[in-house]
Amino acid sequence: MTEISRRDFVALAGASVVAPVALRSGLRRGGVPVTAQDIVDRIKKNVGVDWSSDDVDTFKAGDPSTVVTGVVTTSMATLDVLQKAVQAGANLVITAAPTFYSRADLSTPPAGGGAGRGQIAGRGAGPAAAGPPPAAASGPGTGASSPMPPAPAMPQSVVPPPQPATAAGPPPTTSPDPVYAGKNGFIARHRLVVLRLTHHWNQRKPDPRAQGLADVMGWTEYKAGDDGLRYEVPALTLEALASQLKKKLATRGGIRAIGDRTMAVRRIGLLPGYTMIQAAIAMLPTVDVIVAGEVQEWESATYAQDVAFAGIRKGFISIGRVVNEAPGMQVCADWLKTIVPEVPTHFVSAGDPYWRPL
Repeated sequence: MTEISRRDFVALAGASVVAPVALRSGLRRGGVPVTAQDIVDRIKKNVGVDWSSDDVDTFKAGDPSTVVTGVVTTSMATLDVLQKAVQAGANLVITAAPTFYSRADLSTPPAGGGAGRGQIAGRGAGPAAAGPPPAAASGPGTGASSPMPPAPAMPQSVVPPPQPATAAGPPPTTSPDPVYAGKNGFIARHRLVVLRLTHHWNQRKPDPRAQGLADVMGWTEYKAGDDGLRYEVPALTLEALASQLKKKLATRGGIRAIGDRTMAVRRIGLLPGYTMIQAAIAMLPTVDVIVAGEVQEWESATYAQDVAFAGIRKGFISIGRVVNEAPGMQVCADWLKTIVPEVPTHFVSAGDPYWRPL
């Protein structure tokens, strides 16, 4: 299979990867093809929560009428994940995180961090429209992710400045960002469809992100309570817990811990996805350690640091949002197999985006 070139993102649009012959025409049941829109309709019917109209859980690229040959779920639709999907003969990618680097999922770099939705690659959407106001932040057990902050403007080293107009004709258009252009090109070339599924998926009970993490860590039998966010495990040190998380989640550098590394841990609380300080304040008194996905460093992390400095034996571990949401998307893949048995479905890890120097 052809690998994605890291030296020239624009060349992605011309990459040639051929799906297995058995899958190219789409798998069928009773001679009826299953489209991407069919799968979304089944998700809406079976997800178990009221489906609201928003700009989050929508198609981000591709044609919803595409006949699906295979489904890949992932925590983030990186170029690596997209390539692995093509190599596996899958053409529908369901991602928890944005594909185009911001909550708005614009297929072009946002101007000044704007939050409107612009054209979707290959779908001929109209001009960008202003997005809705940010949703309320999540608290413990809500299962809802609070919005990511708006993306900053791309640096001038990446986006060339516009050239002045001349008498010979209109001003030339600005060259596209090579990363956006390359990703859009790869998606279009291989007729991929990308769907974001996070807002409604994370509202399921128990929280699938917590459920997936507990499965990976072997904590399911130690669940304390019905919300799936608290576990009472055999005693171990904070350092041992952090090491287990690093090993079992196959992280390279994203895990960070606060607190006395020798302290004993039994009661573990989970704060999946992105949470704000209110969630940490509410949970920390009831557990020995919080294992969080993503937090503001100057909020929950600093609060936990001051708690530890005051001599209170509490711990706090941040594993990163991409790593944290990956087990939940494995749960999603397993669930999709029960409602879309016609096509092969599997999870592909986006990995840990960070590495740590030795």
